[in-house]
Amino acid sequence: MLTAKKVLLAGMLELSAAYKLSPMNSLHRLFHQLPLGFGHNNVDVSRFRCDLGKPLDPSNDGLYSSHELFSPKEAVETLIQRHQPLVRMDSVCYDDLGDFDKDERWRPFDDIPKVLEDKYPLIYEKGWFETINRFGLVYTVEGSDPSLKPILLTAHQDVVPVESETLDSWEHPPFEAYYNESTGYLYGRGASDDKSAITALMSAMEALLSQEDYNPRRTVIFAFGFDEECSGLRGASSISKHLEERYGENGIAVILDEGGAGLQSVGDVLYALPAVYEKGYLDVWFNIDVVGGHSSTPTPHTSIGMMSEIVVALESNPFQPKIIRDGPIHEALICFTRYSPYALPELTYYVNLGLLDQAAHLLAQVQRETQYFIQTSQAVDWIAGGQKINSLPEFTTLGVNHGYAPQDSIGSIQHRIVKLVQGVASKYNLTVRAFEGDKDYEDYLRSMGHGPTAKDDRMHTAWEPIYNGTLTLEARKRSYITSQTQTRGSVWDVFAGTVRHTFADQAKIVVPAPGAMTGNTDTRHYLNLSQNIYRWSPGSLKSFSNIHGVNEKLLISEHVNMVRFYYDFIRNFDQADI
Repeated sequence: MLTAKKVLLAGMLELSAAYKLSPMNSLHRLFHQLPLGFGHNNVDVSRFRCDLGKPLDPSNDGLYSSHELFSPKEAVETLIQRHQPLVRMDSVCYDDLGDFDKDERWRPFDDIPKVLEDKYPLIYEKGWFETINRFGLVYTVEGSDPSLKPILLTAHQDVVPVESETLDSWEHPPFEAYYNESTGYLYGRGASDDKSAITALMSAMEALLSQEDYNPRRTVIFAFGFDEECSGLRGASSISKHLEERYGENGIAVILDEGGAGLQSVGDVLYALPAVYEKGYLDVWFNIDVVGGHSSTPTPHTSIGMMSEIVVALESNPFQPKIIRDGPIHEALICFTRYSPYALPELTYYVNLGLLDQAAHLLAQVQRETQYFIQTSQAVDWIAGGQKINSLPEFTTLGVNHGYAPQDSIGSIQHRIVKLVQGVASKYNLTVRAFEGDKDYEDYLRSMGHGPTAKDDRMHTAWEPIYNGTLTLEARKRSYITSQTQTRGSVWDVFAGTVRHTFADQAKIVVPAPGAMTGNTDTRHYLNLSQNIYRWSPGSLKSFSNIHGVNEKLLISEHVNMVRFYYDFIRNFDQADI
């Protein structure tokens, strides 16, 4: 699933290479004469300027610094030794996994707590360990001040399958956890996604608990799901209910989960890119039911042909990209064009004049990765029809997947589909049964002042083919766009300040900037627990570019930085009165 877990600016470096403009051209000269907030055609340019707060140094707590603890060679070797046995566990989440006690493929999950207990004895000695729904792991280190809401840091134990056809392409077996000393990479399925977070979180807490001066005020919770790659319905969903019963709705101060290529360098600027919301998800199924018969005397069109026309109608009408003014993507672009103004001069020109439609067109034009942060995706992924080569297909089924952006909704997508298929339905006199009993669709129609879709009951002439057909539209799997975490205020200041402190030696300027995720994480199940949810993996494309692919690998030097960040994150939130 993490193949889709990216944030907007992660593609900006490649995008800037594709759209270089001469620094002496007229566009650049025009831009250079304009102030940052210059408006155009009465456009109300955002007042957000992406001013950077100070780096937040947690040293007031008297503990060892993260650089002191995790820089020595021995500390790096310990990190590798902790990570390898976890990666060797083939804890694969298959879509068809059965009951825990009946499906042997669950067995590796029984061994993961044993590995963690062996490698992190202080957490098991001083913390509180719980298993939720058999394989969900929750670790709690109690703070002394019950008035402070806990913080929740999450990861997942499961990995995606390794296709047997790809085994010969792996440089090292996917569950060997081979470490190459010369390159600094540790290979293996899950080395990055997402066992790197488990090892980093546990190592950070083990280091804290090893110090006598660590007396936390705020409770710290780690939650490790076991089926994130299969939508988290048994893992994170159960953990969330358990934590909500204990701490209540919005009982958590902040949640930090995995999320995309978290760090991206553009020149001498390092962008830290937390996703502050996730796009929505919608699967729509189309079913055509017509009369059959022998193919020796066929009707002019079969259900497969009709469905093909629907596919053409859909793919000929893609959704439009849009940057929502003052939304997270707009803010991210303001940050990018302020601190890297010459990387994409044309984009800088549009953003600074508030020409967001032109900016959206530019982003959508250059790269798919940037296009679908600001545009609803539509993918025809599944089709089936026909039983026999000499028999007319009576049934044809089509499945279309959508990842929808904030400018769209489930209801608006459904209404759009109905309008697009009307031409085909009318052409073949198909009765349309559109999303019957679907609350999202009905609410949308009411909001737009529409009544139910009328059936076309035209009379057939003697020479017209009679298909007696029905087109049924049904929305099945769906999830809504998540609420957007604020990028202003005390919680953001602690998060962003920690990022700027931990990675201060990595670039001249460190810029935390918000973004979106095109995919989903386990946080979809934790939405009731907190209003502050950041999806961010503190690593770069060096470690997260080939997740789910052949030769998945983790750069250990970046893994060290992950540990440092989590260590500083816990300390800074412990000192914050929020």
